[in-house]
Amino acid sequence: MVPGGPRRSTLSASKESDPSDVTSNDPAAKDLDDVSAARDVVTRRAWELGLEHLAYDASLIVSELVTNAVLHGGGCRGLAVTRVPHGLRVEVRDASRIPPVLGWASEHAMTGRGLRLVSSLASSWGVAPDVTGKVVWVELSGNGRATSLSEAELLARWDDPGSDPSLRVRVRHHVELGEVPTGLLLAAKSHIDNLVREFALARSGARSGLTADVPPHLTELIETVVGRFAEARLSIKYQALAALQRDASHTRLELDLPLEAADAALDYLNALDEVDGYCRAMRFLTLETPPQHRVFRRWYIEELVGQLRRAGAGKGPRPPQPFEQRLLKEFDQVAKAQWASERTARLYRVASALSGASSPEAVARAAITEGRAALGAAGSGMVLATDANRLLVPATVGYDEAVVSRLRSESPDAELPAAVALRTGQPVWIESRHERDERFPELVGIEATTVAMCAVPLIVQDRRLGALRFSFTEARLFDEEERRFVLALAAQTAQALDRAQLQQARVSISRRLQRSLLPPSLPVIPGVEVAALYHPFGDEMEVGGDFYDIWPIGKNRWAIAIGDASGTGPEAAALTALVRYTLRALTMTDRRPRSVIESLNQALVSHVAAEDTERFCTVILGILTVTDHVILELVSGGHPYPLRRRSDGSMSTIKLGGSLLGQLDVVDVAYQRVRLEPGDVVLLFTDGVIESRSNGTFFDTAGIRRVLAGPHQSAREIVTTLGATVLRHSGGRLDDDVAAVAVRIPPPAA
Repeated sequence: MVPGGPRRSTLSASKESDPSDVTSNDPAAKDLDDVSAARDVVTRRAWELGLEHLAYDASLIVSELVTNAVLHGGGCRGLAVTRVPHGLRVEVRDASRIPPVLGWASEHAMTGRGLRLVSSLASSWGVAPDVTGKVVWVELSGNGRATSLSEAELLARWDDPGSDPSLRVRVRHHVELGEVPTGLLLAAKSHIDNLVREFALARSGARSGLTADVPPHLTELIETVVGRFAEARLSIKYQALAALQRDASHTRLELDLPLEAADAALDYLNALDEVDGYCRAMRFLTLETPPQHRVFRRWYIEELVGQLRRAGAGKGPRPPQPFEQRLLKEFDQVAKAQWASERTARLYRVASALSGASSPEAVARAAITEGRAALGAAGSGMVLATDANRLLVPATVGYDEAVVSRLRSESPDAELPAAVALRTGQPVWIESRHERDERFPELVGIEATTVAMCAVPLIVQDRRLGALRFSFTEARLFDEEERRFVLALAAQTAQALDRAQLQQARVSISRRLQRSLLPPSLPVIPGVEVAALYHPFGDEMEVGGDFYDIWPIGKNRWAIAIGDASGTGPEAAALTALVRYTLRALTMTDRRPRSVIESLNQALVSHVAAEDTERFCTVILGILTVTDHVILELVSGGHPYPLRRRSDGSMSTIKLGGSLLGQLDVVDVAYQRVRLEPGDVVLLFTDGVIESRSNGTFFDTAGIRRVLAGPHQSAREIVTTLGATVLRHSGGRLDDDVAAVAVRIPPPAA
């Protein structure tokens, strides 16, 4: 650096500065905590004094001293640079009377190296109290001699704090905490120093406009951590560093503190707990306090507060709880919490598995598998109540076939654990072989290796649905926590089982209702093949509105109907039944397809008006006449057009159209008369076929044409292939129900 090179300083000194303080008359001075400005001042002054060879070391030293004042001394209050014999003297004044600490340098500590750097560069250095705080001074000679002060030597240079009147009037009490691992002490204190350092950087960045403002509440928390409990915190650090210098594995902590330190200690503890929340939320670079540090912090503060308050109440001291004893207590609590957490996690996994179980068998598998793993049982199973005089066994795990067979033949009246739990509604706990033989002698012949067992009823709203059983090959003491877990497992299982049984019943009813809306079989028509297809949509508990029907209406004549009633569920089922049976009734007396559809529309309009609904229906009605040739008359009310494939493989659409049924008093009915030749196929279908989707692509009539173009030999093969192709296109799950009817005139035998 050349003379005049450093930029002009913006750093000022306090009014208490020595007359030789070069910054006392600087009119541009603004911020005493500006480390960069402090370096400029020292460098410029070294050049002015002709000591430019010391300028670089002096700038390093002042950086560390000002930083230390900001982090640990309440801020820099003055800076002086003067000539001394053989060199340069730098003084930094701060607002704290607490002597500095030669910190513990470790890979985890972001602070602690500064004063050791100062010590390695200085020919001598020291610290002295003044009126408002202290002065840390350093002398540089440039002769290469380095000074290394121990903690004891540093404190020896400190004046007697008793000379401060504010300290003499404070009555102090001796607090003994006992021995603590030195490494733990230093690591814990370094973690706090890291927090203090990061906050100081954030606050400095906020003042300079480089970072966002620090929230006032956080400022208050950190100042509580830094200031209110500083005396005790630094005293512990001194003792730990002294033990480290002695290479002592443990530090015996002893403090002399005023009574008000108890309140400060609690504020310090609460503030650190809250600051941990900021660390946990990653608002700081510093990580959350490690668990062992938190245990140590709570232990020593609780002991310190207890001893000070006993002293304040005039009570004699009591022996402190050893730190190792507190660690063992914490270990026990952690072990219990871990055990409870594992059981809670097991219950969560059970709940997750049960939530996706849609059948009693799936519920049973989830409950017994997770329960067996959580309890470490040799075997587990579920039994369910039935209307018959026997128990149903939906699933078992860990039992051999002989045991499973015996469970399946078990009577509800048997004197066996699961039957008793189901019959009485009370859990059964068998903890030893003796108890097993005394209470349930029959169990020996069923499970010879079982020593202990539990069986708990599955109850929902006073209804006993079944029981869970778990078998153990060793004696088992079911403590209160374990019993609560098993009962909670049973409660969750019972709720899931009740839902699964209800859903199963609804599916069964829906399937029976759906079957009732379709013909049980199709008639045999001489010279004509007919086949039909029906697939419900994804939710098996809902009845769809699609239907088909074929029935005779006279000599050589049959009616064919396919339709789609709007909606799903009971209302759609009612409308479907109305359409189907109205068509059958009308065709008994009227053979004119157009007239039949018009009469059906009138019936639907009256039904919709009476029910005050907006239901409607689309229908195709065909009248098939079979003599020496085959005639198919088709009428439509708003239904998708049928497709025809001729014997030569060509295809065409039978255009019908027409309007929806059930909406208007006068309906537009489309009519077509088709003569079918040998080898011809007519395919009727609902919109669920053409609107089946895969990644947004409809199956459409193009998909039907591809099916019809295949080498099909019969009407049955056509509808079977169509159903499989539609399901494959939709990924196995339909968004609407699907129906189709194929009419084929077989070619003459060769």
